[in-house]
Amino acid sequence: MLNFLDYPESMYLAVVEALKCETYPNPKVGAVLLDKDNKLKALGHHKGKGTNHAEIEILNKTNIVSDDTLYVSLEPCFHTDTSPSCADELLDSNLKNIVIGDIDTDLRTNGKSINKLQKAGLNITIIEGVNNFINPNYNKKNLNDSSITYIGKIATSINNKITNNDDTDRYITNSKSLQLTHLLRATVDGILIGKNTLINDNPKLNIRHPSLNSIDIEKYILWGNEETEIRKYAEQHIDKIFITNFDNNMVNVQNIENLSFLNLDKFLKSQKINSLLVEGGNTVHKYFIKSNSYDYFYKFISNNHINNGLSFDLDIDSYLENNLSLNRKIRLNNNSLHIYN
Repeated sequence: MLNFLDYPESMYLAVVEALKCETYPNPKVGAVLLDKDNKLKALGHHKGKGTNHAEIEILNKTNIVSDDTLYVSLEPCFHTDTSPSCADELLDSNLKNIVIGDIDTDLRTNGKSINKLQKAGLNITIIEGVNNFINPNYNKKNLNDSSITYIGKIATSINNKITNNDDTDRYITNSKSLQLTHLLRATVDGILIGKNTLINDNPKLNIRHPSLNSIDIEKYILWGNEETEIRKYAEQHIDKIFITNFDNNMVNVQNIENLSFLNLDKFLKSQKINSLLVEGGNTVHKYFIKSNSYDYFYKFISNNHINNGLSFDLDIDSYLENNLSLNRKIRLNNNSLHIYN
């Protein structure tokens, strides 16, 4: 099993649990309970507004003893509204050990639960970045920022190639990197690629994860201004929306004026997209960096040396270095992942 971004495997399980259900406008939250021998006792996740939170799911499923450990992907809620305060419910249990993945930026909680639980004598450990991965737009929402969260992703070889023209296998990175990519897809509302990626790779753009393969996200193709062959591809990919700057009578072709980023952003908001993963090549990423749109960027680097292929555009590398900050470097077997934000 993939150990999510070097976090404990139990927190990885909580991440997968959280992603099993769409809960907007509430955050997706998962929880895992282990006994003193680190054996799994229960799993739980929030299923949406008005339903039990992940922690309550755990409390309802099993008998908690003092040497159990609860892993939860976000700070337990402090307040009571349509659901009870998770902090209070946990205090009423025998639980003594909690591992939390991020302080909740909702001002109704925002560290208050952690403080309350610690004052009551519970052992609290915080692992940063878990909720930010699961709910990439959550902190913006809590700041009343209505902008879309844009996340870039690309894979390169050790010598900076993003395609391999000498191999029929289009994948540059290893299976662990691919698993993480599919987990990343499950965190967003939509995914976008460019015309060339569609034609050359014919990707499904689905989520191939054994616990999450029922999840469906919106799929977009930034086609551009070339009308040639669009009907053929739009008919083959009826599950995807093709974004152009020309009119077409295909139901899945959308004309946005001048292909400007502002018009694209407006269109995506009309589609109720709050977070978008961009998995294109050089052309698509340069479209987004031109407007300085990326909130996060995932750069996977394999140890393969590719002789014949398209090189990663140095302008994109320069953008990452100068406009974003390198937050983490992660080893994924013989691959590495650079996360920028």
